[in-house]
Formats: sequence, structure tokens, C-alpha cells
Amino acid sequence: MQTEQLPRWAKIAGYTFGALLMFIGLRFLIMPQAAERGFGLIYDQSAYSFHYIKGIRDIFSGLILAIFTYMNWRLPLAVTLLAGSLIPTVDMLVVMTAARAVPGAEWIHGSTALAIWVTTYFLLRRRR
Repeated sequence: MQTEQLPRWAKIAGYTFGALLMFIGLRFLIMPQAAERGFGLIYDQSAYSFHYIKGIRDIFSGLILAIFTYMNWRLPLAVTLLAGSLIPTVDMLVVMTAARAVPGAEWIHGSTALAIWVTTYFLLRRRR
């Protein structure tokens, strides 16, 4: 695959999104109840299946972003971010419609989706 050097801002964004996702994922595996509240839900269950599924999903997503950033794969990074923006968008809708949610927690998901869209726009924009 042909690569081009990513600009500094893109590397910072790619590594930041990747690291944050890996942190969130690890938090769901290590401290599931605290991570659940940070996500915006109050999810009473005796087992932590939901938490483990979410944790692994976020760790995988973060690794993909970090790898694409490291490899300077601009287009795959942009496409992955754009497709992945579906996750915080749906997460926001889940928190907004949940019977037991932490009030005001939906804003973090919505602002994450917005940040991803802005980053993707600039990654896909070509210099002339």
C-alpha cells in the first residue's frame, strides 16, 4: 500500500483517538461499574458480559487507529474513523433513550462523533 507522511496534527489525532479508545476498553475490563457510569448507563446485571464486549470492541478499535496512524495510511485511517463514527452516534442514542441513564452523559458521545467527523474531513481533504 502506498503511504504518505501524515501531518503532525493527523498523527496526534490518530494516536489520541486510539489511546483513548484503548483506555476506555481497558477500563471496561478492569473497572466495569465505574466505566458503565462514565459511559452514561446504569446497567444492573450480575455478570459483566456487556462490559467485556464493549471493552474488547474499544481496545480493538483503538489498536486499528494506532496501527493505521503508525503506518501513515491516511485513507484507511479516514475511512475507519468515518465508519467508526457510527459507534459514538449510536451510543449517544442509546444513552438518550435508556430508562436508567446518567443525566447529561449523552453529550460526550455526540461530541466524540463530531470530533471524528471534523478529523475525517481534514484527512480526506487533499492539498492542491
